[in-house]
Amino acid sequence: MPEPNHLLRAARHRLPSPGAPGEHASRAEVASAVNQWLWRETGKRYELDAHYLAKLERGVARWPNAAYRSGLRHVLAAQDDAALGFRPPRRADRGPTPAPSTVTSPQWDAELVAERATAVTGDDLTPPTRRTVLAGAATLMGAALAGELEPFLRPTVVGHGRGTAFTEEELESAEQLTATLRAWHTRNGTLARTAVVAQLNTHTRRLRAAPQGTPETLRAFRIGAELADVAASMTWDAALHSTAQRYFILSAQLAHAAGDDALAAVALASLARQCYDLGHPDDGLEIVQLAQYGTRRTATPRLRAVLATREAWAYALLGDARAFRRTVGLAEDHHAEGVRDIDAVTPSARSLDEAELAGVIGARYRDLARFDASHARDAQEYIGKALALRDPARVRNQVFDLIGLARAHLITQEPDRAAELVLRALPLAGTWTGGRVGTKLRDFHREAAPFTTVPAMRDAREAVSTLIAC
Repeated sequence: MPEPNHLLRAARHRLPSPGAPGEHASRAEVASAVNQWLWRETGKRYELDAHYLAKLERGVARWPNAAYRSGLRHVLAAQDDAALGFRPPRRADRGPTPAPSTVTSPQWDAELVAERATAVTGDDLTPPTRRTVLAGAATLMGAALAGELEPFLRPTVVGHGRGTAFTEEELESAEQLTATLRAWHTRNGTLARTAVVAQLNTHTRRLRAAPQGTPETLRAFRIGAELADVAASMTWDAALHSTAQRYFILSAQLAHAAGDDALAAVALASLARQCYDLGHPDDGLEIVQLAQYGTRRTATPRLRAVLATREAWAYALLGDARAFRRTVGLAEDHHAEGVRDIDAVTPSARSLDEAELAGVIGARYRDLARFDASHARDAQEYIGKALALRDPARVRNQVFDLIGLARAHLITQEPDRAAELVLRALPLAGTWTGGRVGTKLRDFHREAAPFTTVPAMRDAREAVSTLIAC
């Protein structure tokens, strides 16, 4: 039998009822106040109700999402989650027991973040048989993952640090190298992952010894966040999911320590995308909502567009067509508004150009088509637009577009067109077949099985099998 949440109930009983003088607030009144506050703060409608609040008070649910926790703290005048009896379960709701958290305090400590980054990268560079931090580490899920990211809403603890400060020349050189590493990975995929991890390890070792809180050190933390994001993307492409997750979390932590919550939100958006690929849309949605809430007052239109596409992704995977269309509309509106703010956003958000926006929306319509095949035509329209607008240098994006469009034509029973598209993708895909591109090709191979009587499709599936192990 669950243990009642006496702290939450007591906090509600201390709140006077707005409609019944002399009485305490009802659950419905508290829920309404939370929804109104969240609407004012975020511009989004929430549907907290008395029924769910009752479950929280009975202890049936112990860890509401980030937005509801923030709203309840505000309405009930609570200093923190613990004051309302909220705590993440000791074990994740599903999956294996997670590895110990990389952060043990309620706030992210800048020096501890740098220390952890050095430990994770150093461990990643050692032979697998000698690893300690990453050995046997499971991918965090559910409440364990939410609890790991909650400090994003709190200020970073800044220590003092000792040693020499970063020079302007060091910082400029590191920024140029980071930009080069990102470009190499994006455009041709030939860069060794270990080279990026080694650079991040060297940078964070230097960062640990630098004086904390100075403009130079904050800039160095931002560089570390960018390097961690590149490392995370490459590690994810290599299908090392638990390690990639730790790099995404490190990127968010380093960016937060730099005072750049826009960059941290982009890292969280990437982490959410990983959750979607791993089949955990609920986790991804909560991470996106955390990022949206944490940047509600500071986000540029372009960043809001990025986060809206990630939110829409969750709704597509959950089959919620109404919420998906509403959120896609917001993403397109924010993107149109943000055309002029391109120099003020992070490089990752800047990459959401018109082609990328169309490609992301089209791929999500294809996800939604699993529930209603009529959405496949929308997918074809958007992905076709993305292909027409793509920069030829963005080869990997073109490969994803071609495979995604081919899969959409499978849904509309057009195997010849699907085969033509995937055969166009194969000569471009070789560099990345060990990672996500290979996963998408395997998805195509599996989904195309009903069309093996079509000669063009039979040839296409054989070509896919030759390139990768299906």
